[in-house]
Amino acid sequence: MKNNYNQLAVGIRRALMAGCVVVAPMAMPAFAQNADEAVKLDKVEVTGSRVRRVDAETASPVFVLDKTAIERSGAVTVGELIQDIPAIAGAATNPSVNNGGGDGASTVSLRGLGEDRTLLLLNGRRMVTNDVNSIPVGMIERIEVLKDGASAIYGSDAIAGVVNFILKKDFDGAQFDMNYGISGEDDGERYGGSATFGWTGERGNAIMSMNYNDQKAVLAQDRDFSAFALYLSSGVVSRAGSSSTPRGRYTLPGDVAQANGLASCVGGNGLANVTRREGTSGATAADFRCYVGGETDSFNYQGVGNVELTPQERYGVAFSGSYELVDGIEAFMDVHTQNTRSAGIIAPLPFFSDFDGISL
Repeated sequence: MKNNYNQLAVGIRRALMAGCVVVAPMAMPAFAQNADEAVKLDKVEVTGSRVRRVDAETASPVFVLDKTAIERSGAVTVGELIQDIPAIAGAATNPSVNNGGGDGASTVSLRGLGEDRTLLLLNGRRMVTNDVNSIPVGMIERIEVLKDGASAIYGSDAIAGVVNFILKKDFDGAQFDMNYGISGEDDGERYGGSATFGWTGERGNAIMSMNYNDQKAVLAQDRDFSAFALYLSSGVVSRAGSSSTPRGRYTLPGDVAQANGLASCVGGNGLANVTRREGTSGATAADFRCYVGGETDSFNYQGVGNVELTPQERYGVAFSGSYELVDGIEAFMDVHTQNTRSAGIIAPLPFFSDFDGISL
């Protein structure tokens, strides 16, 4: 056993010596290199106060809407333009959101995660408002949509993704745009215009835009798909509405209903739901009948005030510019101001007295 061990050790030493003999000639040409020849070094990372982020270096899905596509769209507001992108479909506010909306703003919600989880950038810097309509369409060079979550880079407000609006920097001269439109139903009229001025020099650039837009309302009752409140139950779509109606819906004890000739209205729970007959004062029991519900008695709030498109009027001014003070130092300014008058119009609210202790 000892003899075999000595033979193995001798073999290893010879192999190492042979390896040294082979390696040495391969390293010799390095000393003969030309001193002027560039040498490529390996990548060196210096870590300091910033932690290295691998996710910032890898590819992410980015959708780009360029200037040509923006001009062809015919959109007069950024909200109208960007909310047509499939990736941005979600619970976002716009002029078509009436109940709970109607303030004229258009927000962005990537994949329906909410506007608070979609980060908006202007030239790579965070916007101070989530209303994208404050950015004039004529000033936009392109729109970049990062469709993947970027919370590791930007924080929790970028969980759904990032939308970056890049403004024009090489626009020189003036551009005037006017728009007019009306729906096929002769309503929803809109008109407006914008004026954009730009300057580009060796050390800087500036662009300014003024815009005005007026959008008229579209009533829900003027469209077949929204003229009635629709309900889905057990796979069946039916016309219905609110059970609180202008004629009232009253719940009576069974014995009171029977004593007033309304016994047929008593249900399995021992209570009777009745409503006032159309055209009567409700002074006598004969003025009431059984409440049927559905399309017969339910309150169709879609036909008495709700709108498909809220009316709004907006005008504003925007300015963006940068100037290179000295080599490597640049000053910039982005200013946007917008005045919006809008109305969220909803149906009248019925009077509820179920839990108010009111006696009739």
